[in-house]
This record gives sequence, structure tokens and C-alpha cells, in this order.
Amino acid sequence: FVECPNDISAMIDIAKVADLVLLLVDANFGFEMEIFEFLNIAQAHGLPRIMGVLTHLDLLRQGKSMNKTKRTLKHRFWTEVHQGAKLFYLTSLSFDDLYNKRDILNLARFISVMKFKVLSWRGTHPYVVVDRMEDVTDPEETHSKPKCDRDVALYGWVRGANLTPGSLMHVCGVGDHTFGDITTLPDPCPCPGQLKSTTKRRTLSEKERMMYGPMTGVGDLIIDKDAVYIKTNEKVNKKEKSTDCDSALIPLL
Repeated sequence: FVECPNDISAMIDIAKVADLVLLLVDANFGFEMEIFEFLNIAQAHGLPRIMGVLTHLDLLRQGKSMNKTKRTLKHRFWTEVHQGAKLFYLTSLSFDDLYNKRDILNLARFISVMKFKVLSWRGTHPYVVVDRMEDVTDPEETHSKPKCDRDVALYGWVRGANLTPGSLMHVCGVGDHTFGDITTLPDPCPCPGQLKSTTKRRTLSEKERMMYGPMTGVGDLIIDKDAVYIKTNEKVNKKEKSTDCDSALIPLL
């Protein structure tokens, strides 16, 4: 999942690579201008699969007023996308300001069984959805020449056709550059169906739920502007039995 900010350049970049678009709509306010702008951009890039999600339904009055609002937004959504486009409804928030677990589970099931469109342009042009980057330039060279050419390692998933070393690539907002080497890495978050030991089932246990979100601050690694923090468990007392206490954040020097 890639969150798209309210920026026209980010909308264009997302429309080029997205297989499925979850279009969040505030049911209390209705369709905003940014939603229509993104739909026009998506149509210019092949119109990937779009699924609408209505939020803030708890701010509407229950009964006929809510049903009328849902029906109006659904027909407007069908007019902009296509007839029969899926529009999902998220109910009120729980006590911890999170959406209902049952609604999120149903949304995940809708996404898992959805069939994506095969766009001809994407199938013939390779592109990479980068989720992490590292500067691998020699520190001595960057210290002596702060404006020297940098060597950057990009991590992500290759889509479309195959990449060949030495070919040109376009980096959004940077320009055209060449890359020297390509290395295949194992999937950091494989699907349950890809594991040989797992069998098909409707839900996963807590131990089997994996989340991969680099440079997002989710999980045991938090990246700040001036440091990187790792979430660890400290021990209460060496003389006592080893018991875990609240997690602490230790900066990497």
C-alpha cells in the first residue's frame, strides 16, 4: 500500500503504477475536487481498478438520511468510474479511534478476491516500485567533495518487463540515469500461499501476520531525520528472573 498525498505530481506517479486504487471519500462532505482530478489522471494512464471506500458514516444521521446519502454517492461514483463499481462502507470508529475489525476484514477479503486489469503499456515497459533507498557512496569521498556524484541503492519490486543492467531509467523528480547492477533479493513479506508449510485458510494467527513498511516508522525500526531507532526489550534486574518490560528506543550511532 502506498498512501498518495494531496499533490498533483504524486497523483500522476501513483496512477502510473497502481494496480488497485482505494479511493477514500468523506461521506459527510461528499466528493471533493481532488477526487475528480485523480480520476481524470487515472483515466489518462489506463484507468486501473478503482474501489471506493466511504468513511465518517458515524457523522450522518441513522435511518433514511444515511441510506439516501449512500445511494446518492454510489450513483455519482458509478457515473465517474463505471456502472457497478464497488463502493465499500466503513462504519463508526471504536473506542480506540480505529475502524471496526470486522469491516477491515471484509475489506481485505474484497481486495484479495478482486481481479486486476492487464494494461498493455505496463506489460511492455519495466518499472520498479521503490520502497527503500540507501546512499552507498564512499564516506571519504562525500566528506571531501560534498557535491560529488552519489551511488544509490534502490530496493523494490520490478513490474512489467525485465530490467537489463546499463539501460536508462527515469526517476520521478530527478531525471534519467543508468543503473549498473541488479540483484535478486528474497521477498521480505511473502504471501501465505507462497510458503510451503502453510495451508489455505480464511484468517491468520498473530504470529503469522507480517508487516513490511520500510521508512514508515511501522514496526521495530523507526527512521528519524537525524537517527535510526530500534525497538528492543530491556530486562528489569539481572539478579531477578529475566522478565521483559516496556520497550525502549535506542538510537543507532
